Amino acid sequence: MPEITKGTPKRGVSVYSYCQLLGVSLTLEDCFKDIYDTGSTTFKLLTSHIENYPNPSPAWVDKYWRLCEKYKLVPGELGHWSETHLHRGPRLSDDEVLDQLVRDFRLARLLGFTTLRTKISTINEYCDPEPGWEKYVERALPYAEKYNVRMCSEVHRPTTLRRQHIFDYLEFIERTGTKHFGINVDFGTFQNKPIPGITGPFHERDLACLKDYSKPEDVLAVLPYAYACHAKFNYIDENFQEETIPYEEVIKIMVDNGWSGFLLSEYEGPRRDDFGFLSDQLRRQHIMLNRILGY
Repeated sequence: MPEITKGTPKRGVSVYSYCQLLGVSLTLEDCFKDIYDTGSTTFKLLTSHIENYPNPSPAWVDKYWRLCEKYKLVPGELGHWSETHLHRGPRLSDDEVLDQLVRDFRLARLLGFTTLRTKISTINEYCDPEPGWEKYVERALPYAEKYNVRMCSEVHRPTTLRRQHIFDYLEFIERTGTKHFGINVDFGTFQNKPIPGITGPFHERDLACLKDYSKPEDVLAVLPYAYACHAKFNYIDENFQEETIPYEEVIKIMVDNGWSGFLLSEYEGPRRDDFGFLSDQLRRQHIMLNRILGY
């Protein structure tokens, strides 16, 4: 058996981390500058961060590319939605859903993204997909290939990597032989301890999610199809440790098995509306990631 070359994940930050500040006290350039200062080389953007989505002006697109060049950032992942219920009444037809997907594929290519976090419509808190998802996703595959994008369905708490719909996704990938549909692993699925210092209803929900969680080794089944992962974190302490998620163990498994995708920070802890605190947390996390990865 040939030796597996160790992976080299690409460190980045999701602009979602700044969602409570972007458009209020921060511009997109402010976010890019802060991402650059963490030592990141890539980023995730949501379609909601694109001015006049789905039809950004040429001026906005030109400014976007100037910012990427200025801060030496390569587009990593574009987050978009595969909506089946945009309005009251009957579910959208597969043709209508497909039109939305293809529209976003074109936009992703315009903005330099090859990986998409495609949010498939779900029916519960465990993100079980609405029945029939495989019909419009399969129809979208030739267009994804044409525009060189890979749709990735996200797995985050309270969903575990052992939930049935994850196995359904893997079966779909195997049946179709596609390279244009995969899975985005949000590290929140590995959270095995409560967030420190949190009280009230949020704390109760946090504890409820800890009844079941993914084990680090569960990532192996989906790793070949995980083109991007969300490096979710809740709090990095003064010793640059995330005590609620076994980061070092998970990343070691991924690197030792040759994973080199996008590793994108997503902060979902307290004080997300405090730029100083948020920015410090992102830096602390990237110091931690630097120690684990060696770069």
